[in-house]
Amino acid sequence: MTKRRKFVNINDIAKAAGVSLSTVSFSLNNPERVAQNTRSHVQRIAKELGYLRVRKAGKRGNIGLIADDYYNLIFGEFYNWVSIAILEELKKRSYNVLIDSTEKDPECFPKMIVKSMVDGVLFLGKVSKDLIYIAQQKNIPIVLVGHPIPEIELNAIVPDGRSGAVQAIDHLIALGHKKIAIMLGEPIYDPITVERLEGYRFALSKARLPERSEYIIEADYGKPETAVEAVNKLLNLPNPPSAIFCTSDSLAYRAYNAIKAKGMNIPKDISIVGFDDIKSPEYAQLPQPELTTVHVDRQEMGRSSVEILFDIMHNQKKATFRYTLPVKLVIKKSTAPIK
Repeated sequence: MTKRRKFVNINDIAKAAGVSLSTVSFSLNNPERVAQNTRSHVQRIAKELGYLRVRKAGKRGNIGLIADDYYNLIFGEFYNWVSIAILEELKKRSYNVLIDSTEKDPECFPKMIVKSMVDGVLFLGKVSKDLIYIAQQKNIPIVLVGHPIPEIELNAIVPDGRSGAVQAIDHLIALGHKKIAIMLGEPIYDPITVERLEGYRFALSKARLPERSEYIIEADYGKPETAVEAVNKLLNLPNPPSAIFCTSDSLAYRAYNAIKAKGMNIPKDISIVGFDDIKSPEYAQLPQPELTTVHVDRQEMGRSSVEILFDIMHNQKKATFRYTLPVKLVIKKSTAPIK
């Protein structure tokens, strides 16, 4: 005879966590009122016990769209077109959209999740583990868009950073470049950074070119001006690179400023490759020369994220998977054969 699985309630969590019932309740329903260490402890215990909130039946008709800041969501150089595609797709499905931002604060817990106001949530960019745990414990389907969390098994969609990096470095090597630097936009342990750095290293290894630690340099996606300092460090090396692969277009265009300030010419003196293929509005013009870059179909990314979310909303027992969006190098005028 098959044993029925025991239903886990907040009494079980309180006992296992060694805290009061009110602490468990606050941790799950009013997380901002509980100290971070206590909240994280309670949520970890709840997750280990397999606690899931029983949701009331019925369609709410709302989908949550949460970003790490409002600028990225609406005006950001990458996520703006992702957001537009998501909104268009949800309108076709006759769903309302609740929009919020965590403002990069791990202590921010949007009401749409805490009060279970949505049928599902799309997270754009980085998100705190605590917020993810709360959404999971309330049994809310979620999809990570653009930025995975390695330690947690979640449905996610991300551009193929490894393939994009390999394509970029292969292109530079084909042009005769052997001294190729990479400018990262996140710390070296970040999952997006890991993939792009892995592609860079693989392409160098495949061509039997040495990896130089001084050619691996960090900037900050959130502060693209840091690219100027990073480029200056590279150009001031005793043996500077002849090409730089920037892991975002925003970093690449800031690199243009630093290179031109040195009186150097792109691509005559140095080649530059970006990642994202950002387009400028019709009334504006991006810096010249046109940037060789890895194209990411951000609108397809938005549409696919909605499809994935609705798929798991209708079948929550479906296995978790990560969808890797194909990317393609677009060769323009910022790269040239080495002199």
